[in-house]
Amino acid sequence: MKPTVAVLMQPGAIALLSATLLAQAPPPPTPGVAKTLARPDLVLHYTDFGQGEPVLVLMGGPGMYGAPMTPVAQMIAKRARAILPDQRGTGQSMPQDAGGLTMDATLADFEALRKDLGLQQWFVLGNSWGGMVALDYAAKYPSSIKGLLLVGSGGASFAFAALYAQNRIPRMTADERAAAKYWAQPDVVARDPDRAAIENLRAISPSTLYDRTKIFDFIAYLTPGKEFYNPEAARLLAADYDKGSSGREEALRSVNIPALILTGRQDPVPESVSLENHSLLKGSQLMWLDRCGHMPWLDQPEAMEKAVFEFLFRAAPRR
Repeated sequence: MKPTVAVLMQPGAIALLSATLLAQAPPPPTPGVAKTLARPDLVLHYTDFGQGEPVLVLMGGPGMYGAPMTPVAQMIAKRARAILPDQRGTGQSMPQDAGGLTMDATLADFEALRKDLGLQQWFVLGNSWGGMVALDYAAKYPSSIKGLLLVGSGGASFAFAALYAQNRIPRMTADERAAAKYWAQPDVVARDPDRAAIENLRAISPSTLYDRTKIFDFIAYLTPGKEFYNPEAARLLAADYDKGSSGREEALRSVNIPALILTGRQDPVPESVSLENHSLLKGSQLMWLDRCGHMPWLDQPEAMEKAVFEFLFRAAPRR
């Protein structure tokens, strides 16, 4: 046996090599702790990750549960604290009746949670619809928010929605377009609305990313049934948001909260949305990420992490 091979076969050498490889490996993601908060008409479910500067993390939708934002919460938990709720009407946070599915009730849940956690202020990070909810929260409760992080966010109204849908079409394969068309048919939806919602999202989601192969990290969180998606919540909350658009835009013009608007250059959401949000929010910072679509934590995780932590820990006194 050659001497070099004999050395490598020694138990001590194997242990040393194993220790070296473990030292070079990234640390495992921070696990979250499932918690609840009793509200008058529901039990709000949320997951608490990490410790330090608190960040409320809001999933897109409307009508989707919080779990797909787990990688973002775990990213934040490396150096801060992330609070990821199932927003009202999603996941396990189901109100007693549909009358409770309003924007005001959703924001009241956040305020109750903030106070229950003993927080004077917190940062709020939202993606897509979650960014729109964050904008509504900032318009109505500006003193509760230390800073806004809008990541691939929608706007203060739904005026962009049709163009967003149009921008996705040329990015889809023929099979994806056919699947989306099939699962959107009213009779197909009526037969199995939960299945239709998941299959439709499977069809359109790859078109929202720059690197389509990374969509599987998102699709892994899709589960059957209303745990994943509640179409009733989607319909009612979207309509309620739309009703408040003009007042929301007016209120945001007078808000002075530090804000980071993080947008992928290849996001099918029109660039005008980020520019409008930047115009509405005084002193906001607009950052574009190249080779990046609607979910930057999938397309450009390192760049997003760097931008988020620089914003969180930058000295930004409230005025």
